Amino acid sequence: MTPIPAYAAPLRAVDTLDVRRHGDDLELVARITVDGKEPNLRGHFPGQAVYPGVFVIETLEQAMREATNARLRTVRSVRFLAPLLDGDLMVLTATAKRTPDGWEVIGRAVLGETTTAKVRATFEEDAE
Repeated sequence: MTPIPAYAAPLRAVDTLDVRRHGDDLELVARITVDGKEPNLRGHFPGQAVYPGVFVIETLEQAMREATNARLRTVRSVRFLAPLLDGDLMVLTATAKRTPDGWEVIGRAVLGETTTAKVRATFEEDAE
């Protein structure tokens, strides 16, 4: 039985997660294979499922929740550079730097050698 997360999630946005600690900082590598049959993707676009950009941010959110129990506070910048389609394996690598208020995170999503997205965000420790 899969445990229910302690937070709302539109879909499972991480298939595997590797976390490496470097002192107080972290390096995260999250992977997900885009599944066009996922109910949240069926309408985006029919016959040619595209992983929405907001779900790339959700992948980062879920990876940080798993690694640190921190929640997204601010997306400082995001660039979507190439689409992720049904069957594609997205690999999101992020560096998370500890700050007095939480975490500063820089992430890069790739499909093979192609950068599909870049994101900078801040996360804060969850009070729960």
